[in-house]
Amino acid sequence: MKKEISFQEGKVVLFKESNFWNDLLERCKREKTKSIYIATYNFNFRDKYERSFYKELSNLANSGIDVNLLYAIMNFSNEDKLEIEEIFENFVLCAELPTNHSKIFIADNFAFIGSANFTFGSNKNYESVVIFEDKEVISEIRKFFYSELLDKSEFTNVPESFDPFDFLPKILNAVVKLNKAEKKDDLYSDIKHNIPELRYLDDLEENLETLGYPVPTHFDWWQLYMNLYEEKHVPDYIFHEFKSYLNELSPYLVNITTFIKEQYKSIGRFALLKQIKEIK
Repeated sequence: MKKEISFQEGKVVLFKESNFWNDLLERCKREKTKSIYIATYNFNFRDKYERSFYKELSNLANSGIDVNLLYAIMNFSNEDKLEIEEIFENFVLCAELPTNHSKIFIADNFAFIGSANFTFGSNKNYESVVIFEDKEVISEIRKFFYSELLDKSEFTNVPESFDPFDFLPKILNAVVKLNKAEKKDDLYSDIKHNIPELRYLDDLEENLETLGYPVPTHFDWWQLYMNLYEEKHVPDYIFHEFKSYLNELSPYLVNITTFIKEQYKSIGRFALLKQIKEIK
């Protein structure tokens, strides 16, 4: 198997005795990366180093980032068994592929392929990587990770917890798009397909109330959607009520999204999900 990807935007990095991994993870935090995908031959799962890569990834997963880790072998584990703390167990997808020797790191805005294993010990070696910043190239590398590497691996840890707050950006995005409807007829276009996204807010309502952020307004969006879908007449007052609902919902969603991010930063995702009893 051979895969070739041409690229223009990027750079080659050569390093030794460097804080390369720290710089990389700091970039993920600075750019508010939502997902990280890692493929490596050797991964440092235990705390031999003062600041292990494992510990740093745990912190990122606890801050709300989706972490996916694929490895061939684990260093410093007990009899090669996967021993992980609660944050990894609940939030990080781990997979083993013994034949993998590639070293790949994929974030939202960049990806790299290089020689270094994912341990801080690699900082002491002469290493070289290519960093890609072209969105199309990043997408192709991500597809390779999923379709070739992850597909052929054995899952050693499937996250036990589901973070319901992952849906907040999707809900807010739907509200923004629906708010672009300036007149009733606009809702009969494809824009109406954003309305069912509001179901995620219904699912979140109990959790948000537990956190002291009850949903401030309600609307029978399902009936509206079915009328639009079946191209039935929607009275003007229903349209205006829907617009009022969206206008009140929009700042609320911005505020609650900001609040959740602040909670991830201050107490961590693990503690927050325990608070709403998503984690026992």
